[in-house]
Amino acid sequence: MSLSREIVELVERVPPIDDGEDDAIQQRWARLSGDDLPDPDYLPLIVHGIDPDSPEERANIFPGHIRYPLAEQIDDPEKMLWEQLVRMAPLRRFPGDGRPAAMPWFGNAFLITGLGLDVRIIDDLCEPARSLSREEIRELHVPETWADEGLVAKAVEFIRYARSVLPDHIPVGLFFMMSPYDLAYLIRGSDLMLDMYEAPDDAHHLMGVCTDLFVRATKLLRQEAGEADDSYRYMWRTFRGGGHLCEDCCVMLSAELHREFSIPYTRRALDAIGGGWVHFCGDGRHLLDAYLEIPNLHGFEFGQLEMNGPADETARKIIRAGKGLNYQPAKGDGEDWPAYFRRVIEVIDRRKGLYLNAWTGVGGGDGEALRARWHEAQDDAIVDDGDADRRLT
Repeated sequence: MSLSREIVELVERVPPIDDGEDDAIQQRWARLSGDDLPDPDYLPLIVHGIDPDSPEERANIFPGHIRYPLAEQIDDPEKMLWEQLVRMAPLRRFPGDGRPAAMPWFGNAFLITGLGLDVRIIDDLCEPARSLSREEIRELHVPETWADEGLVAKAVEFIRYARSVLPDHIPVGLFFMMSPYDLAYLIRGSDLMLDMYEAPDDAHHLMGVCTDLFVRATKLLRQEAGEADDSYRYMWRTFRGGGHLCEDCCVMLSAELHREFSIPYTRRALDAIGGGWVHFCGDGRHLLDAYLEIPNLHGFEFGQLEMNGPADETARKIIRAGKGLNYQPAKGDGEDWPAYFRRVIEVIDRRKGLYLNAWTGVGGGDGEALRARWHEAQDDAIVDDGDADRRLT
């Protein structure tokens, strides 16, 4: 069987979303965070209906591959699309608010090739070939050819290919982009933190270059993907704003260095692309207040929320600041879905601020009803206080 025929069959496993349902799903994501927008009818729930007998569906979504290593995917857009399509079917198997999208999945360091820098692919990870010296940093700038060479051009090639072969109900979105600070860390390595003390002007210069590159690349890829002006697709979510910033490396900074060398550039990037969400793994509780002060930061994608203090307290703090997050407390052994859903929404006082993932097997018998139970849990907690906003107990 040819690969192209396989792609046709995989597309058939991802049915379209009814127009009315799709409008409701988009509204839920759009109104998830921000006091400037009305509350959604319900908070989003992504239902993953996994077939335990399918090795493809049991595979980790990232990192790693199912059939084709990253290096092969980068060189062949069909192989990259195949890897993503096999993971989409579980998202539309049962009713849910997941809206799967294809995306240029090129790895963390792909953007630095826009600066003429080399990368290497090792074990499905895209890494810098080497760290630049301080002298090289001083000469670094975004060249006129930044979008025409390297993996940025390959990403554009994939987006155009995917849009040319996919039906309208499987759109193309964005891979999460390394933020200005994470790009700078990839380019300079751990010496970047030494530069903040010994050569702060060089550190700020590098941050400026990386911010410029991030903004240009995000705008280019959004345009190629046909994204809306005020939202972007990331995997199976549709977030408010213009892009995702991965800030993993920031958790190594002190709060003071973060405010001086990272936050101004994160803010500049978000302002330039119309806002967005931030991701980081690890313990970033010492950075949270600085992030919450950014008006155009709409939400957080935590890698390990449990590492950032008591999860419920952190979630409440974020939601009360008008931001959103992926709040995902562990489901207890023997805890049924209605009880779990009631426990999740204890951190909110209105329909704002969080979305949830739910994983279930295809033979469990509860997949069809999960979203309805999620809605019932919110309805049961609503108090009609006469205000325009419906509030939760």
